[in-house]
Amino acid sequence: MYRLLYSEYQKIKWLFILMIILLEGVLTWILAAGNTKSLSYYFPYNWTTLYFQAVSFHGMFFLPLFTGVFAALLCFYEHKDGGWKQLLTMPYPRFKVLLSKLLALITLIALMQVLYLAEYLITGNIIDAEGMIPWKCILQGIIGGWLACFPLAMLQIWLATRFQSFGVALLLCISSVIPNIVLTGLPASLGAWFPFSAPYYAMFPQG
Repeated sequence: MYRLLYSEYQKIKWLFILMIILLEGVLTWILAAGNTKSLSYYFPYNWTTLYFQAVSFHGMFFLPLFTGVFAALLCFYEHKDGGWKQLLTMPYPRFKVLLSKLLALITLIALMQVLYLAEYLITGNIIDAEGMIPWKCILQGIIGGWLACFPLAMLQIWLATRFQSFGVALLLCISSVIPNIVLTGLPASLGAWFPFSAPYYAMFPQG
């Protein structure tokens, strides 16, 4: 199992992954900071509002989208030249092969959430957000969003094994995120059944 997991980490293009995560963070926090300032007449100009605005972009779109993107990238080599057949004929149980990919995927999602927290603190200080940082709410949301991605991550890894094309798996992921605009407007008892909307509900501030 260790060798499988090590090989997955070796195949990850860490520089590319870090660049797209940082790019997502810059876009998310520019939009969140802009909304926090423009809506200050209606909402308190504080750390909670900043987080609330960011979740509307990060939790609703980017977090589930990047879960699918990361899964597709992890399976990129297997999508080339019959790679899945070669991998699954190795002397390793099938579930260990898939588990190693799943563990690598949730590691990348954890990295994304950690950078999300760092960018939140940086953005709040740049725009001089008022009040105290609601650490309990923030940490619950970030960890909850990460855990809510687990079922989605398993689904994405399974779907990646079903297609022979990297592009098809990625296109399916993108098309599945778009309905979040409607589904996240439903009561949580309905919308949360859709795996791509679960991270948003988990990260959304309660109360």
